[in-house]
Amino acid sequence: MSSTPKRPPAKPYTLDGLPPGLIFVSDIPFGFTMPDKVTMLGDAVLDQNLCSSNSSLPRPSVLATIADCVAGVPACEGMAPRLAVTLDIVVNIVAQPTTELLIIEGSIIKKGRNVVASEVDFFDSQTKALVARSYLTFMASPRPQDVAPPVASSMRTTSSMPTPFPEHVGAHIVRPGVAQIEHSSFVQQAAGTLQGGIISLIGEMATESLAGAPVVDLDIRYLSAVRVGPGQAIATPLGPDLYRVEVRDLGSENRLAAVITARVARSPLENAE
Repeated sequence: MSSTPKRPPAKPYTLDGLPPGLIFVSDIPFGFTMPDKVTMLGDAVLDQNLCSSNSSLPRPSVLATIADCVAGVPACEGMAPRLAVTLDIVVNIVAQPTTELLIIEGSIIKKGRNVVASEVDFFDSQTKALVARSYLTFMASPRPQDVAPPVASSMRTTSSMPTPFPEHVGAHIVRPGVAQIEHSSFVQQAAGTLQGGIISLIGEMATESLAGAPVVDLDIRYLSAVRVGPGQAIATPLGPDLYRVEVRDLGSENRLAAVITARVARSPLENAE
């Protein structure tokens, strides 16, 4: 007879004090708290190592990673003991920040038993203007072995990215339009699969290498997990400044893991004022 999995007894999960090198997320400087069960408030410091190549725009994959953590905590709380997995993330950068410090405001816009949808905004800390907006959808994992870790209602990393994001996590360009990364514990999430922010990063890199311009919009649809690796992203043009990216798990019969739509900006965005 099957039974509902129980959450493991453990200290509430937090990134506070995690040593650099354990997981890449701990090297992105950000934090947040939840004043109530549907609101998330925080901040992030995005220096040049977290910006797109030859640009001072934040990488949308970095914003996606932060948003995934910020929105993922209440999603896990709402679906526990089942693990909340990310279905999709949309990131739209609308302005150039005037400072490295961004303010984060998130909210749950739909909360069901099996699906949670969230919105996470990033604001310029000096001008208070919107820099980027993201939308995320989570679902309860159908795999009984995927049990949610204990989560806390706040999170704060204590490290910083010492080198550019792609270099730090080991992502590289194979050829123009193709980016790749090996599977390792440094870039995986709770279920042992490639973290969603890493999927978005290689999709972003594949696009940038083909377009020669920074990505400002990402729409990521997660279809299956990258469990073996390497994960490989291949970008193809859809139209002016718009690209389609397929991410596959090369070690798992080339299984399609994600489909991404990416838009690049060939001209600088206006400042967030």
